[in-house]
Amino acid sequence: MESPLEVYMKKAEIEEKVKEVLREVSKMPLKDILSYIIKGEKDATDLYTFLYENVPSRYLKEKFRQFMEVEISHDKKVTEIFNTLYPNEEPSDVPFESWTNVFKDREFKIKTLRDYLDILEVAMKSERLAEEVYLYVSKHIPNPEYKGLFIELAKDEHDHYEFLKQEYETYEKAKAEQDFQELIKELMKDKKRA
Repeated sequence: MESPLEVYMKKAEIEEKVKEVLREVSKMPLKDILSYIIKGEKDATDLYTFLYENVPSRYLKEKFRQFMEVEISHDKKVTEIFNTLYPNEEPSDVPFESWTNVFKDREFKIKTLRDYLDILEVAMKSERLAEEVYLYVSKHIPNPEYKGLFIELAKDEHDHYEFLKQEYETYEKAKAEQDFQELIKELMKDKKRA
């Protein structure tokens, strides 16, 4: 069971990783930032596809299906902007790692509550970063129509993050309760042996 300090450090690590990637993205030209966003939207679609295919709850399946559709629409919108600004060019291959690569391996299954929490952590990181990148682009793109679109996309990512955070906190409490019950059982076994 993770201690409160470990949980705090993990959350601080997530925030620091988001800030670090955002610092790197902000140094790139707009073409590369848009390429990065397109890659990120494809990763997000893969992640939500994985969750859709692997969660047992009908409610969650529907929620993650909706998230997949939103991410696909984001990809299309950003790709359209890219193609308008850079006709006859392809998005560049940006050097950032994908946080969702582990879930592209279809052999990985959600077997435990900890597995689900780990995936939610990855999804939260991705959504926080996407929101921050969209807000950054909205402040630096001169076209007012695009500016508004990037603000809308940031809001979608924020809404996804809030849902994932609530889901994480709910199941994190359940995991803590489960760990506590297991501790009690172990203590009772030790007491009987003594």
